[in-house]
Amino acid sequence: MPEVLELKPLKDKHLKLIMIESEFPIDWWFNVPEEKKEDLVWSLHLISKEYLQLINNLTDKYLPHFALEEKPNFWDDSLNPNDPLKTLFKKKGIRFKHADISENAESYLSAALDEHRTMLEALEKRIGEIITENGSAPSENVLFQQLVLWKEYLNQDYDLQEDQIRYEVREAWMMMNILNLAKEIKGKKLTGLFICDLRHFEGFDKLANDLDIDTERIKIKRTIKTAEIEKVYEDEIELEISK
Repeated sequence: MPEVLELKPLKDKHLKLIMIESEFPIDWWFNVPEEKKEDLVWSLHLISKEYLQLINNLTDKYLPHFALEEKPNFWDDSLNPNDPLKTLFKKKGIRFKHADISENAESYLSAALDEHRTMLEALEKRIGEIITENGSAPSENVLFQQLVLWKEYLNQDYDLQEDQIRYEVREAWMMMNILNLAKEIKGKKLTGLFICDLRHFEGFDKLANDLDIDTERIKIKRTIKTAEIEKVYEDEIELEISK
């Protein structure tokens, strides 16, 4: 039976949710851009040892009963089965899950935008044909102008609807994931960690307020030590030469 989105305050439990900014932005689309599929950091879900140490320190500080991480919609477990976060939380005996919209809900919402995609593809094809026929973009051609403007308006409307799902809808589903996991944990006072994209902080604060959940935000500061990068680069050159 398909899962139904339902958000209700926890009964006889009080939850404090520690929201931790993900090391890298966690993006989400219905149709993942091709260039993103080739992004190894994103597709392999790589995590630095420094970030892993930060999470380790935060678990020692807050002693959470459970933890969740927002899951990118393209990341495949089989590409990187030894998820370091999962390993860390398992070692510490902390329940851990990934949070995301349900597959059925995503499929249903995606289907609602099929007409937009079909029309955009048709407009792109016709615009391409006109450019080929003329050898360049005929900017003075009234039909060409209309087609380009229609494509732009339709694309904006598609982006707006996808944005609403990306934030409002997904945030509600992920919050339900958090609530459902909290219900499985014994105890009246619970603390949970949620690792997510920084752009979700505002939405989660609002949802948490409506559900009587206390929140705390943790943003990370990134620094680049060029000397260390140069040292690694030099080591790699030496390794290549020694082969």
